[in-house]
Amino acid sequence: MRILLTGATGFLGSKILKRLVQQKEQVAVLKRSTSDTKRIKDCLEQCSLYDIDKVTLESIFEKEHPEVIIHCAAAYGRSGKETAQVAETNLLFGIQLLSLAEQYQCSHFINTGTFAFKQIEPEGKIDKPIYMADYTLSKYQFVRWGEAFAVRGNLCFITMDLEHIFGEDDDEGKFILMLEQKFISGEPSIDLSDGMQLRDYIYTDNVVDAYMCVLEHHRELEGFQQFQVGMGEPIALKDFVIMMKEVSESNISLEFGKRPRNDNEPACSVADISGLEQLGWKPGISRKEGIREMLRRDREAGRI
Repeated sequence: MRILLTGATGFLGSKILKRLVQQKEQVAVLKRSTSDTKRIKDCLEQCSLYDIDKVTLESIFEKEHPEVIIHCAAAYGRSGKETAQVAETNLLFGIQLLSLAEQYQCSHFINTGTFAFKQIEPEGKIDKPIYMADYTLSKYQFVRWGEAFAVRGNLCFITMDLEHIFGEDDDEGKFILMLEQKFISGEPSIDLSDGMQLRDYIYTDNVVDAYMCVLEHHRELEGFQQFQVGMGEPIALKDFVIMMKEVSESNISLEFGKRPRNDNEPACSVADISGLEQLGWKPGISRKEGIREMLRRDREAGRI
């Protein structure tokens, strides 16, 4: 199968690429010439790489004629990016891909969405501040564009709306990696929020399994499809942090309530995984098993 993958050098995209390579798929990767490929160094000879700041998207589609696009590229706005830059990556770049997918008769577009869409759906109204607003709004608007393309033509647009994912080799500055580092470093204590937020934490291997399940069944899917990706049951952030502490065998003191929650952070988010279950997917790795595997792999790689 000919697959075009964006975001392959990132946290989730790199894991999807590794799985696709294991499955002997024909993968073309879109990246920038400045992208750090350390996460995918073992895959570089098994896929085609294109620097989109050096060649046109049209030339890539002309050469590759992908059957499926898996779109993981995103800008989160965490590193000082302007709103317009976030929108350019999350919305305009995606629309370019949709237009070329339609032009070159690509059959399926698998998008990476977010649990934060629930702040806007189902009414589509914005009547209160939104969590990670630039990221969430631009990604939400792109999904609406994908839906419009699916309605007007033969392209099937599938959005995988991810809950809170965790796993090894995450980006510096992310909450879970910060916890790992502090648990292992021997620090005496860590200040946290009250931790009563309910989250649907899911290990990355389970998420990759969900993408592969959709890919396996993609020919059965038509039009616009929306799948929520999580464990299907919530856990309090406090309980998840305590579970991480127990698995890591850390003696650190967890000071809950010493810090405020993030602005506009949802109090509860949990996935409805019934759509994926109908395709035959179930999360095969528990949260505790995922934490144990994440810690093992990050230790072995010297990241913690």
